[in-house]
Amino acid sequence: MQPTLKLSAIVSGPNHRQYFDPQAMKELEAGIRAAGGVTQPILVRPHPEREGVFEIMAGERRWRAARTVHGDDYDMPVVIRDASDAEARSLGIIENHFRDDTSDVEQAEGAASLLAYNKGDKHETALQLGWNVDTLERRLLLLNCAPTVRSALNERRIKLGHAELLAGLPASRQDKVLGGVIEHKVPVEVLKKQLGQFAKRLADAVFDTAQCIACPHNSAQQASLFDESIGDGFCQHPSHYDELTMAALEARAVPLREQYPVVRFVRLEDGFAPLTVGPDGPMGVGATQYTACKGCENFGCSLSAMAGSYGEVHESLCFDAACHAKKVSAHRRTVREAARTSTEGSAPADAGPKPSPRKAATPASGATAAHHVPARVVTYRIEQWRKWAANALMAQPQRNQRVLAALVLAGDMRAVVRDRYAEVAAKVTGAATSTKAASGPLPLRKAIEQADSFDDQQAATMVRAVAAAAACGIDNDGLETILNYLEVDEARSFVLDGGYLDLLTVSELESLADEVGLRQAMGGAYAKARAGKRSDFIKALLAVPAFAYAGAVPKAMRYPRRGFGRTDRTGSRTGAAPAPAASQVACDAAEAVSA
Repeated sequence: MQPTLKLSAIVSGPNHRQYFDPQAMKELEAGIRAAGGVTQPILVRPHPEREGVFEIMAGERRWRAARTVHGDDYDMPVVIRDASDAEARSLGIIENHFRDDTSDVEQAEGAASLLAYNKGDKHETALQLGWNVDTLERRLLLLNCAPTVRSALNERRIKLGHAELLAGLPASRQDKVLGGVIEHKVPVEVLKKQLGQFAKRLADAVFDTAQCIACPHNSAQQASLFDESIGDGFCQHPSHYDELTMAALEARAVPLREQYPVVRFVRLEDGFAPLTVGPDGPMGVGATQYTACKGCENFGCSLSAMAGSYGEVHESLCFDAACHAKKVSAHRRTVREAARTSTEGSAPADAGPKPSPRKAATPASGATAAHHVPARVVTYRIEQWRKWAANALMAQPQRNQRVLAALVLAGDMRAVVRDRYAEVAAKVTGAATSTKAASGPLPLRKAIEQADSFDDQQAATMVRAVAAAAACGIDNDGLETILNYLEVDEARSFVLDGGYLDLLTVSELESLADEVGLRQAMGGAYAKARAGKRSDFIKALLAVPAFAYAGAVPKAMRYPRRGFGRTDRTGSRTGAAPAPAASQVACDAAEAVSA
C-alpha cells in the first residue's frame, strides 16, 4: 500500500528551483483535480532537525499544487528515504531536470550547494549529477550573473549563451549590456564577438598596469554595447593578462597562508558562495565551537580571481558545508533548549504542579566542540605518539611482554622496524656502529652469536625493544590500541613548545590559546601579540610567566580513549598502574627506537 503523509507534516527542502511557471502550475493543478488527487508520490526524507516532520527532496511542484487544490489535511502519497544532505540536493536537481525543467541558473544554484557539501570536489559533484565537469563549470559560471540576468534567463527572455557571456562582466556592467541584448535581440554569436575583445579591462587589473601603456595589446576602443565616454583600455591578450593577475594574487596570498589553514582562489567557473562561520547570528555555531573551528583544517578565507573583484578577501569561512550545517544545527538546538528551560523555570508560583523540566542543554564546551585536525598536525602527532608508545613499552616490562605476545598472535611482527632495532642494539652493547637494514639481515648463526654476547640485563632490554621498535612501524589503528593498553598519559609526555606552535597558522594559534588557557594567562598582552607577526605571536605565547607548558596538551594531540578490560595476576580487574622507573640504558634504548 502506498504510504501517505499529511501535507502539513511536509516542508520544502533544499530546492534550488525559484521560478514556478504560473501557467505550468495551473495545468498541474487542473490535472490533480481531474485525477482526484496526486497519482505520482513525492520523495521525502525525515527532517534533520524537526521530529515528525518530513522534508521534500523531489516533487515540490506537486506538493504546492496539492496544497492549492486540497489543503493541508490532504494525504500526500510519498516515498520516504533516508538521505544525506548531499544526496538530497543531487536527487532534487536530477528530478527537476527530467520533469518541468528548472532554468540553468536554478540548476547552477543547486549544483553549487551540492559542490559545497562535497568540499569543492567538482569530479564527485559532476558524477552525482550525471554531468561532466565541463557542464558543471558552465552552470557554475552562471552564478556570477547579476540578479537581472538570472531573472531574464529564468523567464526565458535570453538564452543560456547570453548569460554565460554576461557572467564574465563585472555586475555593474551586466545590466547595461543586458538591456541592449533584449532591446536589439542581439544573437549569442554577435554578443560573443563584441564582448570577446573587451573581456580584460585594465582598470580592473590587480597588477601594476604601467607595463601595459606601450603594449600593442592595449586597446581603448569601445564596443557598441558600452558607453563611448568610459574610455577604459582593455587587454586583448587574455593569457598574459591572466598570468599577471595570478602572479599578483599569489603574492597577496603569502601572508594569508600564515593566517589561515585554507586560502582559496575563487574563479568564475567555481560557483563559489562564501560560507561565513562565527559565534552568533543566524548561522552561528556558538562561542566555544567557533574557537574550535578556528583550529580546523577547513577554516580559512577566499581570494577573488574574478573581474570586478580581483584580490577581494572573504575571511572566517568554513569550507566544509556539511560539517558547518551540523554545527549550526547543534547550536540552534542548544539555544532552543536553553530558552525552553528558562520559560519552564519562570512559570508563576501558583500555576500548580508543572512537569519536571528538561535538563538544559548547555552550550558546547571544550569537551564537545569538535574540528578537523589539519594534516600537518596529524603527521606530527603520529610521530609523537610513536615515541610515547616506544618509551612506555620500554618502561613497562610486564605489559611489554604481553604486547610482544599480542603482536605475534596478530601477525604484526612485520611492524618491527629493523634499522631502529639495530640502533637499540648499538646503544645497549656500546658498539660503535649499528647494523643497518640496507645491508640486509644477518645470517641466523651470526645473529645468534651476537645476541649470545649480551649479558642478562642487555638481553632483557633487547627483548623489550622488539615491541618498542614495532611502535615505529605499526599502523595508526594499532598504535592507538597500544597507547590505550599502556594507558599513556599525554600530560607526562607532551610539552607545548615552538616545535608544535610552528606548525600552526595564526587562526590555529588563536584556537590553541583559548583552549589551553594561554589567552587568559596573557591578559591584556594577548591582543597586542595577536596583532603582530606570526613569529612574534608565537614568541609571546611561549613567554608567559608561570604558565605550565609541560602537560598543556591540546585536544589535537590526544589519542582517542578505548577502554581495556584487563586483569591482574590474581584475576581482579585493574585500572591504570604507575609505570615502573626505567633504567638509564632503557631510556636511551627507547630514545633510539623513537628517534
